[in-house]
Amino acid sequence: MNENTNFNQSIKVDLNATENIPCEGCEGVYYKPVFVIKRLSALVSPSGEERLIPIQTFQCSSCGHVNETFGLDQK
Repeated sequence: MNENTNFNQSIKVDLNATENIPCEGCEGVYYKPVFVIKRLSALVSPSGEERLIPIQTFQCSSCGHVNETFGLDQK
């Protein structure tokens, strides 16, 4: 099977079979994309240079909370 074949397939999802993920802070269901910037020390960087790494997550549009289920460590 050609590896590129998978990229040309579209997935059809019935949105009626899905559920909204409520905000853990206020139960809102609308989010906006935000980024956390992590600093990678030159001591552990593969290139030997300090790097800034942007990590996208979602923040509640109503209260600004970021759900734990979105997998972003807040530390």
